[in-house]
Amino acid sequence: MDLLEAWAEWSPESPPYLLDADRDLLIGPQSGNEVVVYPGWEQFIQDPNFGAPGDRRLHLGLLPQPFLGDMRNASIYLLLLNPGLAPMDYFGEHMVPGYYQAILNNIRQLTGSEKPTFLFLEPSFAWHSGFTWWNRKLRKLIHAMAVARNVHFAEARKRLSNELAAIEFFPYHSAEFSVSHRVLERLPSVMLARTFVHKYALPRVQQKKALLIVLRKGSAWDLPSDPGIVIYKGAESRGAHLTPNSRGGMAILRHLDMTLG
Repeated sequence: MDLLEAWAEWSPESPPYLLDADRDLLIGPQSGNEVVVYPGWEQFIQDPNFGAPGDRRLHLGLLPQPFLGDMRNASIYLLLLNPGLAPMDYFGEHMVPGYYQAILNNIRQLTGSEKPTFLFLEPSFAWHSGFTWWNRKLRKLIHAMAVARNVHFAEARKRLSNELAAIEFFPYHSAEFSVSHRVLERLPSVMLARTFVHKYALPRVQQKKALLIVLRKGSAWDLPSDPGIVIYKGAESRGAHLTPNSRGGMAILRHLDMTLG
């Protein structure tokens, strides 16, 4: 079963929310991982350690986010480590009508009659910290696109959104990442993500139909050298910048010039 099939068939009936195949490795007695499952927004904010630094727990009361965007048709794949954690994740899933279903639709690659969209570039999700993070990361790039094509910022954002997908190496939320390499290398969800990149995205890159930018966990994706692959390292990876002057940003602008004209 491939990445998209596995998540499309996944049914989040009750927390903890994770693929069945990941269960023993992540929350079994030998996993070594600390897990928290809050049943709602109120329980989350009433935690006596709410807002304290150093939270390395896996928040499995939230839906995973293994990827964003139209995974089959995107032409720019951004590879990251794992979805972070902010209060808006809990508030959105438990308090905002439609948000939980939007995340689930993305996991299943469903958006009604339309193709999947990059949720956190959609203005309707501008209240969420995910939009804040992605907009801050991409806004200068979008502005450069708008100027080059003489279109409004909103039009340039929509064009980029249509081309963009993001894939997380590890699909579960945490404020700080601490899952061991030993667990990661055996985790089925990680294997699915890496296999999708190698068997679906990489051939498209080699055919010059797509671009791969590895923002985080560069060596773990095990990718070859190719003009269509940009792998961030060291401080570059920590910043993960996508401005017009960054390596990834420049690659995106060149790619869009070739694909969009």
